[in-house]
Amino acid sequence: MKLQHTQTLAIDLSNRHVLIDSTALIHASESDEFLNLLTDIVSGGCMLYTIPSVVYEYTRTADTPEKFKKRLEFIKELRITVLNRIEESVEAHSIFLVAYNRAYNKKEKGPSYTDSLLCAMAYKFKHMSILILSANHRDMPPSIFDRTELITIDIGGNLFTEALYEFSEDKFANILGQIERA
Repeated sequence: MKLQHTQTLAIDLSNRHVLIDSTALIHASESDEFLNLLTDIVSGGCMLYTIPSVVYEYTRTADTPEKFKKRLEFIKELRITVLNRIEESVEAHSIFLVAYNRAYNKKEKGPSYTDSLLCAMAYKFKHMSILILSANHRDMPPSIFDRTELITIDIGGNLFTEALYEFSEDKFANILGQIERA
């Protein structure tokens, strides 16, 4: 078996919204089984979204115009909506960004730009219970997000783990309390 996940995942995600990170796009382009799972999820009524920096990360290794176009088509074939102008909307949620940055140990390198934006979008659309699909586990702090699913993918004998993350109001309130006490 080259893919392990909850067998009811496509059903569980029907009528849900998922933000896709570049890791998921890369793994889907390398694993037919994972691509089929994403296709089943979309067919079941799940809406997939991403942001321009994810599109850039996914296409940046294309070394010919044909490969670049093929990667853009891959995103379209998965019916992923690219949310534009997100930096403007993120600025309105500065309290989230302060809490998100606080979730990291100051000795560690901070989160990536792209993953920071994905997390801010999950906060912005928390009323929709939007999920993030990513293999960048370090950038999804457990003090703010719940990990709701693990998907293990075998690509050429190497194991990769994508996970679904959901913003937690309770955990976020705890971080806010720490900020107010500081």
